[in-house]
Amino acid sequence: MRKGLVYISVFLALMSCGKQSEEQVRKRTTRPAPEMLTMPEAPVVSFEVDLEDELRTDWQNPQLIIEMIGELENKTVADVGAGSGYFSFKLARSAEKVIALDIDPNALDYINNQKEIVGDWSNNIETRLTPPDVPNLLPDEADVALVVNTFNYIPEKEAYFSRLIDGMKYKGKLFIIDFKKGNIPVGPADEYKADIKEIRTLLRKAGFRSIKEDDESLQYQFILTAEKR
Repeated sequence: MRKGLVYISVFLALMSCGKQSEEQVRKRTTRPAPEMLTMPEAPVVSFEVDLEDELRTDWQNPQLIIEMIGELENKTVADVGAGSGYFSFKLARSAEKVIALDIDPNALDYINNQKEIVGDWSNNIETRLTPPDVPNLLPDEADVALVVNTFNYIPEKEAYFSRLIDGMKYKGKLFIIDFKKGNIPVGPADEYKADIKEIRTLLRKAGFRSIKEDDESLQYQFILTAEKR
């Protein structure tokens, strides 16, 4: 899922970069907060992207999330802040179309390269470069919008989600998945994590309804769902 700030600033390493330690793999499954990117002591982390990242799969549980989204046949899903396409490719197996939205052209190039590797079944993934402040969806284009590990990197969130709802169909569903606060082994520091109450308030202002919170299904993350009415 998905104002001059960016959601993520990373470099996609060559696939021959070698075997990584568990700590290195953990780092590439999380995104540093935008403020941290300007700190002199914060190094740029190069990493290898793996669509079947087993360590991330253990705590992210993508299959559970996809099952919660429900029937995807004949539906269009907007993957906001798609990154390497971790969810885009999984969604593409069931959805009619997946729009992989990201502000980083390198990330979208990676997805397109992977599409060539995995074959024709992924041709329903459309990569779409987007500004930080605009979802870049056509009016009533998406049945589902998925925002995973991305919410905190969206500047001017209220304006962004007001635009996002315009790009969703009537009764379209929004899923926001992000890290719980507390001492957990993945995700950013608490000061950079989203506050669920603030998200609920923001979504109501943007026009979303039927806002529900699930902080039990995933060990380290909450799932917030909402609907366009």
